[in-house]
Order: sequence, then C-alpha cells, then structure tokens
Amino acid sequence: MNRFEFGTLVASLREDMRWTQMELAKRSGMDISVISNIERGERRTLLKDNMLVKLADGFHLTSMEKMEFLFAASGVTEVEKVRKESAYTKKHFDPKSFLKETGKHIAGITLPVFITDAFCDILLANYCVMGFYGIPPQLLQGADSLIGGYNEMRYIFDANTNFPAIIGDDSLERLALINVRYFRRRTLRVRSKPYFAKLLNEFLDNKKYPSFERCWRKILFDDFDDYALPIQRADSNYNHSFISTETLFALTPYGEIYLHQLLPLNQKTANRMEKISKKAGEGYQTFALFPDKRKQ
Repeated sequence: MNRFEFGTLVASLREDMRWTQMELAKRSGMDISVISNIERGERRTLLKDNMLVKLADGFHLTSMEKMEFLFAASGVTEVEKVRKESAYTKKHFDPKSFLKETGKHIAGITLPVFITDAFCDILLANYCVMGFYGIPPQLLQGADSLIGGYNEMRYIFDANTNFPAIIGDDSLERLALINVRYFRRRTLRVRSKPYFAKLLNEFLDNKKYPSFERCWRKILFDDFDDYALPIQRADSNYNHSFISTETLFALTPYGEIYLHQLLPLNQKTANRMEKISKKAGEGYQTFALFPDKRKQ
C-alpha cells in the first residue's frame, strides 16, 4: 500500500469514528499537522513504529485489525507481496484458469466449502455449502449486477436472508457482531479501494440491510477482542451447529484468496452435512468475478 492509499485508509478509519483530524490527534497523542500530512500521503512525514502504534490505539483497533493496519503501513503493494515470475517462464498467473482449477478442487469436498477474496466477496462455493445454507433464490437473482451482491455481509444482513431463521434469536446478535468484526479485519487493507467505499455505502442502506450499520458502529466501541467464535459444546439435538475455519489459500497479484470450511460441532450436524453432500453431488458454482475491474 503506497503512502496515498495509506492516507486514505487513515482518513476512512477516522471518518468511521466520526472524528475530526483534531479529535484523532488528541486521542492518538499526535500533532494535528502530522495527521493531516499522513492523510494527504506526504512522503516527508516519517511513519515511525511508535507513531503507527499510537494511531492504531487511537482508533481502538482490535488486535487483528491492528496487525493488518501495521502491515498496510509498510508500503508493500499487492503485486510486490507475490514472488516475481521469471521472464523466461511459459506459465503466468491467469485468474480465470486459477478459479476453474480451484473450483474443481472444492467440488469433491464432502463438507461445505466456499472461496472468498479480500473484500469478503464469495467467488466460488461447492454444492454442499449451497444446500447447507439453503440460500433464498431472491438473494441470487440479479446479484451479479449489485455492488456486494455475493458478499458474505449481504447473506447475513440482507432483509430477505434466511440467516436469522437458521441461527435463532438467542445467537443472532452475537454472531452478527462476530461476522462484522471479521469483515472489518479482513477488509482493513482494502479500505482505500474505490470498490470498498461503494461496498460500505451499499451496506449502510438501512432499508436493504436493517441491522448492518448498528453492528458496524457498535464494533467500534467494544472493549473485548471477541473476534473469533469459541468452540463450545453444541446442543446434540441441533443440526446446524458448526464452526467456520478460514485458510489463506493463495497470494495473487490481485490480493489474497481464502478458503472457508464448515466443521460440524455435533453428530447431528455431521449427519446432515453428509446427507446434503450425497444429495447435491460433486460440483461448484461461480459467483463474484475475480479480479473485478471495479475493485482496481
């Protein structure tokens, strides 16, 4: 992330808190002129380690958000993170071929699996996960023409989603907050991208996503790093008890790709997943395009 992009990130985090530059300066213990120079991407302002930590603490970032923030300040771009391809090699990274091969790999997995990008847009999903969630058809119709149409947050917060019905009232609030905290951490290094601004603006529409803004704001002032769902003893009679694990699947010139796998927390859920997998068969579905020019 270059200086200008990092400055945009700092400004977006400050605006998230609804602070002026003066307010951020007070909370981080830094001079307002330094804050202004950082947000403008001035190269003459040296980004010292203690300065970055003060900024992160001033923003009240969670531990994992803080890690992403400090990495963003390094100045290393997405392309530079990836090992350079030899000028003599005959094989180069091709997004379409990569997605096709990845789809073939997840198609035969007998547990629910899906693939996401740095924005939490769902790129691929195997038939098992489609059957497990039972996503309402209206959420998929026309999704390819919507900003965030295939985003994880849309499934959780869209007014027409079946997520609340599946999760139940007792766990809904906590799981919604956990997912928003995850979304904040995963997208922190792409906040400077125009696509993220459009994505967030879409989700802040309270008519379409009734509780997203409330959860998004609430996370800003939480004091506890409850960024992951602890593995607990599940109700043996509930057939939707699982934990979602995330694996960094690939580093590409267009950002990270993640694999998500749902692991059952009781035998009843395991049996249900097995039945769904047998009924659905092997296969996968493509959703969000990668890379999408809107995100560059």
